[in-house]
Amino acid sequence: MPRAEPALERPFDGVRQPLYLSLARALMQDIDKGRYAVGSSLPPEDSLAQRYGVSRHTVRQALRELKDDGVVWSRAGIGTMVRARSETARFFSGIRTISDLLQFVEATEMHVIARGEVVADAELAAQLYCPVGQAWSEITILRKVPQQALPLSYLQVYLRPQYAEAVGPEKVFTRPIYSMVEARFGVRIVEVRQEITAANMTRPMARALKAKEGQAALRIARYYLDRTGTIVEVGIGHYPSGRYTQRSRFRAQSAESDGSRHG
Repeated sequence: MPRAEPALERPFDGVRQPLYLSLARALMQDIDKGRYAVGSSLPPEDSLAQRYGVSRHTVRQALRELKDDGVVWSRAGIGTMVRARSETARFFSGIRTISDLLQFVEATEMHVIARGEVVADAELAAQLYCPVGQAWSEITILRKVPQQALPLSYLQVYLRPQYAEAVGPEKVFTRPIYSMVEARFGVRIVEVRQEITAANMTRPMARALKAKEGQAALRIARYYLDRTGTIVEVGIGHYPSGRYTQRSRFRAQSAESDGSRHG
């Protein structure tokens, strides 16, 4: 009988993560380590269920995630085959809640490359939705996925100066900055607004990310608001094309479920 694996790691304390996502991550790690080589077949569902201590339903959901991410493929009569190592597939589930955002942030590392103070000119004020002349503490960060050679994104974080001390002198951290502000100053972030637009890499961004100047990028801006509706933090990240994909699923309601009737 196959040896049972240790309990699946649940790396996000205090954050509920579906068990099938934990299993998908464990399988990706095993593929990266060579336990399941590219071109080989994965064990049958019942064997995986026994090996990782989960149900077959959980195994099927995890394999569906890996298929969607291009890591494995399957065909009747053949089984599930390993298509590629996950190191080139940097996919993240759709970020729809603060808990989703917490999972994403803690799955990456933030490497600080610069700190300073900035006064918003007209261009920056338009980006931050603030008055011209407002002061901000600026932190420039490279977001990285552990054990990946290329950085994931170039991130510029803007904090109101009164909260700047929430971020310590560390050069690398995984904890979200907004949670540092909450812990240090008792501020409660109750809303996050997100804007996603297309952009091009500037020279400083491209140099830091080992990308090409002018390369297409995904620009994701997030605004963290407290109970009074005041913007406490703004994070503007640029993700070069080919390094980040955010996946979401939407299902159409059937006529029976949405209450519509046809004569």
